[in-house]
Amino acid sequence: MKLKALSIALLLSSAFAAQAATFHGPDKEFIGAAEASGVPAALWDNAEYAASTFPNAYKFTPSYKIKASGVAPEQFKKGTQLDFEKIQIAAIDGEMSLNDYLRDRVKNHSLVVLKGDKLLHEHYWNGMNETSTHLDMSVTKSFTAMLAGIAADQGKLDMSKQVTFYLPELKGTAWDGATVQETADMRTNVVQEIQKHKSWDTRMTDSQGWTGDHSATYPQGIQSYFPLVKEVSEPMGTKYSYQCINTEVLGKVVEAATGEKLADLLEQNFWGKVGMANDANYQADFAGNPVASGGLNAATKDLARVGRTLVNGGKNYKGEQVVPAQFIKDILAGNDKVRSAWLKGKESALAEGWYKDQFRVLNIGGRTIMAMVGIHGQILAMDHKTGTVVAMNGGYPQTETPRMAIAIFYQALPAIFAAADEVK
Repeated sequence: MKLKALSIALLLSSAFAAQAATFHGPDKEFIGAAEASGVPAALWDNAEYAASTFPNAYKFTPSYKIKASGVAPEQFKKGTQLDFEKIQIAAIDGEMSLNDYLRDRVKNHSLVVLKGDKLLHEHYWNGMNETSTHLDMSVTKSFTAMLAGIAADQGKLDMSKQVTFYLPELKGTAWDGATVQETADMRTNVVQEIQKHKSWDTRMTDSQGWTGDHSATYPQGIQSYFPLVKEVSEPMGTKYSYQCINTEVLGKVVEAATGEKLADLLEQNFWGKVGMANDANYQADFAGNPVASGGLNAATKDLARVGRTLVNGGKNYKGEQVVPAQFIKDILAGNDKVRSAWLKGKESALAEGWYKDQFRVLNIGGRTIMAMVGIHGQILAMDHKTGTVVAMNGGYPQTETPRMAIAIFYQALPAIFAAADEVK
């Protein structure tokens, strides 16, 4: 315990001295209150507790505070507002309003719609408001990839190089022979021990400190887990297989290539340049490694600001380049490798598209949607052709279900995009 206290103290003092993202331990007072109300700290991410815990997820684990400094937030114009009470959705038992469908069937907590510089809609349910942060789950992955894209644009990272060029300690693991690009595209097909009713290896989440302090078993945090993954199921690069651990490796590659911590890069190269209105919280393991695959807690309108930047060719509202334009163009264009890999993965049954650099590009109903997707209904969906952005957070009670994908991508989002199309 003394060693643990010392390591956290060192993280706190070094972050403060460098004026970087600041590291915090779990909020013990909040955790005590949660347990008193029947929410076990070790099960906080279970769907039963999602409504209570997802807006407060970072309080259960170590985390970094990502400051909203630098560029002032854009203030959006308010004109025609979308009426979600009048927009009707076809449910299995008849039509219902989009508001009712989102709240009661999709378990949505908040949603913001932008079209260019116009705010077309915003709502905050479940006790949230426009300053509330919410766990974004795997939406976080796209931020990790954007930091990789920025590093590559700066000449610090070569996506075509082997992962082991940057992380030689991974020689002999499943990533020995994988390129950084294959890792970013989820084309490594590494083999993990996936437990029944789970979408991930619980040893990975234990190493991340996601549900408690497991540092005695995993003293280096997520890096203690990497050596346990040694096999691949398919030839490298040939098939799309979505696995969080690839993003964790990508995050460590970015750190090795830049010589900077991922949390600091997020604060300096992104949060301080887009023009965010609120601080974010970035969950981490007990060794101080951010959860690159799913630890970002951000305000929903700030998430929409990210979408506004991406549909603007990577430029913020002031015209300053934040995300490399070519990085975005390459994702939208795709290539033969990611298209072929997508067809061999299970998600191809749900939509035509591809997965590249931790983004999905989906062709649905004649509309191309670039999407950042979280496992419980956290979505940033962008239509580059119209400039419409939909940011939403939620707590859908099951993971990786076709029903959630259909409800959001084939019912809710098409209705929102269609309504936005009518706004001039």
